[in-house]
Amino acid sequence: MQIKNITLYKDADHVRVLPFELGKVNIITGESKSGKTALIDIVDYCLGSKDCKVAEGVIKDHVYWFAITIVFDSNEEFFIARLNPNIRDVQSVTEVYIEEGPFETSPAFDAIQSNSNIANLKELLSRKLNIAENLQVAESNTRDALEVNFKHSRIFCYQPQGLIAQRDYLFYNQTEQFVPQAIKDSLPYFLGAVREDSLKIEQEITQKRRDLYRLIREKNEAEKIKVEGVSKAYSLVEEAKQIGILGRTVTVGTVPEALKTLDGIKDWEYEVQIEPVGENSALKELIDKRSQLREELGTLDDTISATQSFVDNNFSYSDEVEHHKIRLETIGLYGETDHDYATCPLCNNSLDVEIPSVSAIQQSLNLLNRSLESTVREKPRLNKYLKTLAEQQEALKAEIVKTEQGIAALYNERENARTLRDLNLRRGKVIGRVSLFLESVDFTEDKSIDTKIEGLKNEIDTLLSGIDKETKDEKLVSILSKINLQMTKWVERLDVEYKDSPIRFDINKLTLFADTATKPIGLAQMGSGANWVSYHLLVHFALHQHFIQAQRPVPHFLMLDQPSQVYFPPEKDINNTGEIVESADEIAVRQMFDFIIDSTTSLEGKFQVIVTDHAYLKTNKFSSHVLEIWRDGTKLIPEDWLE
Repeated sequence: MQIKNITLYKDADHVRVLPFELGKVNIITGESKSGKTALIDIVDYCLGSKDCKVAEGVIKDHVYWFAITIVFDSNEEFFIARLNPNIRDVQSVTEVYIEEGPFETSPAFDAIQSNSNIANLKELLSRKLNIAENLQVAESNTRDALEVNFKHSRIFCYQPQGLIAQRDYLFYNQTEQFVPQAIKDSLPYFLGAVREDSLKIEQEITQKRRDLYRLIREKNEAEKIKVEGVSKAYSLVEEAKQIGILGRTVTVGTVPEALKTLDGIKDWEYEVQIEPVGENSALKELIDKRSQLREELGTLDDTISATQSFVDNNFSYSDEVEHHKIRLETIGLYGETDHDYATCPLCNNSLDVEIPSVSAIQQSLNLLNRSLESTVREKPRLNKYLKTLAEQQEALKAEIVKTEQGIAALYNERENARTLRDLNLRRGKVIGRVSLFLESVDFTEDKSIDTKIEGLKNEIDTLLSGIDKETKDEKLVSILSKINLQMTKWVERLDVEYKDSPIRFDINKLTLFADTATKPIGLAQMGSGANWVSYHLLVHFALHQHFIQAQRPVPHFLMLDQPSQVYFPPEKDINNTGEIVESADEIAVRQMFDFIIDSTTSLEGKFQVIVTDHAYLKTNKFSSHVLEIWRDGTKLIPEDWLE
């Protein structure tokens, strides 16, 4: 995949097309603040980056659509446009416009409408680059597996101004979280050290490992149950004896005897105790009878109390009458006379009230005698009646006691039934544990599970042989050795130290080393920006040469921004021409661009390099690759867009 052009849209009448030549070095030279640095950000944004890194200012203020046209090795063309996020006042937009070519000219402004999103775009680019379905699994599953796709491949296509002269980092976005690990995981695939069908094999291995772990777990559980089952069997027998299911005299000496004994009680069933219920139950009848007897006893007590009160009242009256009679009987001492009743018969004094005659007193006495006789006659009959009532009272009390004893007996029977029920429930729980134990324990030796485990292990080993880590590591070492050898050959063409030392790329540390005679020296320990820029170029050109020769699914372009900055920073350009005067720096810059052009040309049109730089070399080789010069008002954004 290479870039045919970059297209910027302000509106239907203002369209800026920046074309590139395929398979060649494309140089855009110009003054500062002309828009050179924005090209990498525009391409990255159109190819599906999460954020729009184009700097705020003239470009974002005057562009509506950012767009690029890309071409694949099959000559398929795709136009990709993405809305400037400032139009919506957001940081980024996920919608994109994708159209398949070929294109003589870029699509019209009015024809561009979002028709897809960045997820679909990345899927499309991954498919067109022939990135096979893959899954890079970390050793010992220490982190999530990585599915390599297009977004990982573009890491090797950009060298912005702030990165190309960096001594601590080699790759685009390497400072972002998780990106370094993603580079380490994806680079072996892009280099070709990992088989294309590794995902299918890895998934099959993962599934078989799950089955293997499941069988091993089942085997371990069976063995654990078998070991624990011996003591468990004896424990259940003792528990059954304590709860009354087995007799106290039952003894077991071996596991088979214990299992046989437990098997004999596993079908024990709980006998339900039916309690009397309803209106006619014996308990209810007794309770009702007791209530009735107590009611009769109460009535009888009232009768006895009333009778006794009557007797007490009446016989106290007869006693009083008897005393009165005795007092009146003295009247018999006197006979009936013609005495003047107005005169006292004893003292002959005159009386204001006449005294009654003896006959009248006698009449009263007779009346008292008759009353007294009647009372005396009734007393024996009342005593007999009271005795009868007392006998009935004792009989009722005895019946009530008998009834209460019956009620207490029924309550005791109920309590005994509940106790038996609770005991039976406990027995039922023991029987449940016995049944579960007999169902789960298996003292027979199962050889089939060992056979299955051994078979799965052999299958996994066979699959692993296809993607053996050692095989992968050996391939990776071989590929990196070739890349290191190529860098060592090229290093003589650039302005670097340690030209006589082998150059080595360390994929684990993502840096370069010069293996000197005394010790390896890492890029971070090397001085001079010239070293840093040159080594960045070495590793990227060596990687891309391998990608192309091995036909690996990586875009075949590299964008470089300001590679000459360490020799010729913009502040040295007093005349604003970008020209470098003859000096050691000019020679180093020329060597650098000659290396870029020659290395690109050697790949016979299969590799494209886009360079944006402040410097301008007065050499035919350099000038023949210059597309545009952005000076004297010429910039990425035309001046008429600002009016």
